[in-house]
Amino acid sequence: MSKVEQSILDRIQPVVLVGGQSSRFGRDKLVEEVDGSPLVSVPINALRAVFASRVAIVGQCDKQIAQLADTVIDDPYPGLGPVGGICAALEDSKTDIFVCAGDLVSIDEGTIRAIIEASIETPDALAYIAHDGRRHPTVGLYRSECVSFFKQSVENDKLKLGLVLDQDSICFVQVDTSSVRNINRPEELEE
Repeated sequence: MSKVEQSILDRIQPVVLVGGQSSRFGRDKLVEEVDGSPLVSVPINALRAVFASRVAIVGQCDKQIAQLADTVIDDPYPGLGPVGGICAALEDSKTDIFVCAGDLVSIDEGTIRAIIEASIETPDALAYIAHDGRRHPTVGLYRSECVSFFKQSVENDKLKLGLVLDQDSICFVQVDTSSVRNINRPEELEE
């Protein structure tokens, strides 16, 4: 894997989505302990390994979670799921963003770098999304030009993330399944 130039990384805002309800989990899963730290630390630390200490979170969350991030992006779209969070991050940063869901238990630096490298190799896409046989739109890079599509989805209450962008405008990046595994139920933390 080649080294991505710092100037490219500097133009991307790393973001962790933290506004979910954890309804299937039964309590706030992002504060659940994984290897001695809250679950949300996994994606925050993976992003820091690539982008350094400038990871933002977006979404309403526990104060404990907010304190783990380097910055907090206000969420003017609470309750609108990942579409609202990504829209808020794009509007706030006015640049490309790299998004990770807050419940990714195994996301790693290599996966993040592979997606960034795909964005360099295929510069014409609007988004670069992790794919392991399934699409993972909460693990990927979104170009700043996506903001109008996300605003339109929010305005029209079309909140299914997979439908915001035309599939032809997305570059799907093959990743290892374990790196995009998220947690929805308590027993999944034992796997």
